Amino acid sequence: MSPAGGLAANPSPGLALDIPSTAGQAIHEKFQIFGTKYRWILLVCMLSGSMATMLAATAINVALPAIIGAFGLAQDQAQWMSTAFLAASTIAMLANAWAVSAFGARATYLAALVVFLAGSVLGTVSPSYGLLILSRAMQGVAAGLLQPMSMLMIFQTFPDRLRGRAIGIFSIGVVLAPAFGPALGGYAVDLASWRLVFIATLPIALLALPMAALLMPGRDGEKAAKRPPLDLPGLLLIALTILPLLSFIANGDRDGWGSDISLIRIGLVSVSATVFIWWELRHPFPALNLRVFQQPQFACAGVVIAFVGTAIYGSTYLIPIFVQMAQGYSPTAAGVMMIPAGLAMVIGFPLAGQLTDMVDFRLLLAFGVIAFGTSVYLLAGVTSDTPYWSLVGWIVLSRVGISFCMPPANTTAIRAVPPELLPAATGAASFLMQIGGSLGVTCLAVILQRRMVFHGDHLASGMTEANSELLYWHQQFVMEATSAGVPLREAFTQAFRPISEQLAQEALVYAFRDSFYVCAVGFAALLLFVAFIPRPATPHG
Repeated sequence: MSPAGGLAANPSPGLALDIPSTAGQAIHEKFQIFGTKYRWILLVCMLSGSMATMLAATAINVALPAIIGAFGLAQDQAQWMSTAFLAASTIAMLANAWAVSAFGARATYLAALVVFLAGSVLGTVSPSYGLLILSRAMQGVAAGLLQPMSMLMIFQTFPDRLRGRAIGIFSIGVVLAPAFGPALGGYAVDLASWRLVFIATLPIALLALPMAALLMPGRDGEKAAKRPPLDLPGLLLIALTILPLLSFIANGDRDGWGSDISLIRIGLVSVSATVFIWWELRHPFPALNLRVFQQPQFACAGVVIAFVGTAIYGSTYLIPIFVQMAQGYSPTAAGVMMIPAGLAMVIGFPLAGQLTDMVDFRLLLAFGVIAFGTSVYLLAGVTSDTPYWSLVGWIVLSRVGISFCMPPANTTAIRAVPPELLPAATGAASFLMQIGGSLGVTCLAVILQRRMVFHGDHLASGMTEANSELLYWHQQFVMEATSAGVPLREAFTQAFRPISEQLAQEALVYAFRDSFYVCAVGFAALLLFVAFIPRPATPHG
């Protein structure tokens, strides 16, 4: 190994260690201490932190039925457990570049882990649903800070010849986390309580904490003087756009779509969005550089990226709830169901990424959209008796579809922009993915709730004295109750209870079917959109 002394004056040690030219002095100092193995142990550290937050993102979904029961929630309220995480991470992502430049990677990473740990503990002990939402938002802020930083560190520590391998290893870990998150959450619920889900990923985060303190580089003094200012108005404006919009959608039925509070929310969204666009187009260092959307290829691929966000987070939200509430599976069984789908993505992602350089990306997108659309169309025909392995197969097909949408869409979007807009394009792509997930989960939860009410009312309207089937089953339940010693008058009243429960169960199944059908229609429309995307332009640079 080259001697540590004189590294700043003599570039030969850096060349010997194969350190990228983009690395700062703080990274050079870490290589002096650890040698060439530094980049690999740093990768383990970054993967630990990212996996902790990604596991937390999806582990909560299988616990939602238990949380709904504990707090007496409706679907349009329960969805905030997922939406708060996604919305907070979306906003935090936009502040990541500034935080790293202002405070350094180590301080930012450690702060994010501490926020994640605090949010996890708060969720475990929260006595109210409001504090649960706050805890999920804290976890989301941590995820938003950690995810982009990991990719930045890979580009600054791995040379070009090793970068693909490092990104591949990191991507596999990030993809596996959502696959095993529901299984981890289900096991925690069955083992103890839904509260255990919040701290189930703490061991991984606690492992990453001392590793980050030791391995993450500090702030480069010469670069700190050049750091761009924080676009705080831009961040506030995007928050004042996203949060009232999600609240308007989620609470529209409850408050009334034309009520004063709903009109105030949508008015705030309109004003904030308009001012945000005006501000970001004029700010020298915008939180979200809207100029990337002037590239038609980026804008078209961005639509697909937003739909993929809806597909990933929306399906991960609906499926575990359906198999528990409509089919009576345990949380563990609901979580384990998602593992084969995650493994399919591990295989599909590298394959789709490789094909992106060989095949017209529109063909890959069309295949992916058709695969996912077919899967949700099949799910739109589910019943309470649909076999477990049929559901697993359809979910695997959905993940194959996502695998052939996500890499081509991201690669095509980023290739479309000039080199000077590359950092802005990667941030905008991540933003679209998260905002698509937030809006998708919120809309699907509202659709589910509305269709439950609709089908419940429709089924109940047919329960009259003219319904011979109702009379038959009511008589059967009365006979069962009286034979068990229940007085006739009481048995007559009690006999309506199982009928009412059966109607509610049927309404629930129909509502899930409608929600999946909406997804299928959305992806059918996306397929038409893909067909009209212009031929890919020659990549910049």
